[in-house]
Amino acid sequence: MPDTPAPILYSAAVPPSPRDEARGLALVALSTMAYGILPVLGKVAYAAGTRPMPLLAWRYAIAASLILLLERGPRPPLRERLRLWAIGSVFVGNSIAYFRALETIPASVTALVLYTYPMIVAVLAALLGVERLTWRALLAAACAFAGCALTARGGPSGAPPSPSGIAWALLAALVYASYLVLSSRFGQGVSARVLALHLAQASAVVCTAFALADGGLSLPLDPRGLLAVAGIGVVSTVVAMTIFLAGMAIVGPTRASVLSSLEVLVTLGLAFLLLGERLQAGQWAGAALILGAVALQSASALRRAARSSPRPEAGRPA
Repeated sequence: MPDTPAPILYSAAVPPSPRDEARGLALVALSTMAYGILPVLGKVAYAAGTRPMPLLAWRYAIAASLILLLERGPRPPLRERLRLWAIGSVFVGNSIAYFRALETIPASVTALVLYTYPMIVAVLAALLGVERLTWRALLAAACAFAGCALTARGGPSGAPPSPSGIAWALLAALVYASYLVLSSRFGQGVSARVLALHLAQASAVVCTAFALADGGLSLPLDPRGLLAVAGIGVVSTVVAMTIFLAGMAIVGPTRASVLSSLEVLVTLGLAFLLLGERLQAGQWAGAALILGAVALQSASALRRAARSSPRPEAGRPA
């Protein structure tokens, strides 16, 4: 995981250098791979008899412990920590809704419905003054959403997905969009690991309370389930969260959310290989739209980075 001493959210007045922009895009892309395996691991854990709230409680307990070991710097003032914990209380709502959806609809459909959120992010970021709403951002987000809609067609069983599962997934999208914008606006100047630590701590407290009220924290003693829970905690939380936050601090929430649509392709591929979910022609067309959205939003920055020299530039963070 990269060391990010004090990432900031670049504004239009102080744009990132081409090299920093490419680095931010690369961090977000790597995080999508770690996040993409999450629904598949969740399905494996459910198949082993794990319940949602104990799974989430252990996920964030593992994550908070590991990030605490990695983050050895000074802690922010109490007022700032309270603000970060408040952001974490929003973030955990996304996780709860997401794993509730995963109980009743396929992994691929759960992941894909979540990707209605780039359009929500673009609108919220503009309303709060975090980013300017451009036609380019809207077009890229719309392409990503259309691609997700196509790839979600025709679940592996051929039956329409559960309405309650779709509702939970849409709620997860709304909460996740809110979290992205809030963490971009109110987490400025905070180390990615410090922000991730407070998100994990708040999530662990909330999920533990819900789990204790709903039967306890015990997990089935099934090696597959235990490994899946551990993988969710380490790979799909610690690794994914810290590098995503570091990348988003550079490129902003709208571009990060569009680029993270690559997570859909990771999930579809793993669901095909591990869960037997077949990719149909329409789903491949959706994948092409998602890649087109990523190219529209990010290719120019990568081309500029390839042509740039490594000299220091004014305004770059130390």
